[in-house]
Amino acid sequence: MVRAAITFGEILTPLFFYVVIAAYMAFVLASAWQFSRRPEPGRTMRGINLTLVPLGVLVALVGVLAASFNAFSQQEGTPSTIWAIVMVALGLGGASLLLAAEGFILRSRVPASSAERRAIGLRSLSLIATTVPLVVLGSLFVAIALRIPV
Repeated sequence: MVRAAITFGEILTPLFFYVVIAAYMAFVLASAWQFSRRPEPGRTMRGINLTLVPLGVLVALVGVLAASFNAFSQQEGTPSTIWAIVMVALGLGGASLLLAAEGFILRSRVPASSAERRAIGLRSLSLIATTVPLVVLGSLFVAIALRIPV
């Protein structure tokens, strides 16, 4: 009975984190899609949005795959699990921060009485609110990986 509980916990914990990471990636990509639909010609942020956000998501995906392979093989590989977590946290955190900045710029260009202004503002605030823990987590794991006393 105890072995079944351990196996159940060992399966559900990674599954939970995969679902959370996938949901957050979907949120970041949906935000990028919402911001890129704005019909403003010559927008520099659109080019940044369409190049750096997918790059951040790709870095996070590589980190998830590296951590998964290390966990399934029960050994430390290249990159190590700590660096894989850094890749996930800072990849998604950087993409979120970039999108939040773009959202605040877009919000300033929308008329004050518009409901769209409120929607863009709320999306930008949620991106900032989720960026802070990711950047803190990534920085903490960088300190652990580099053996810097915390």
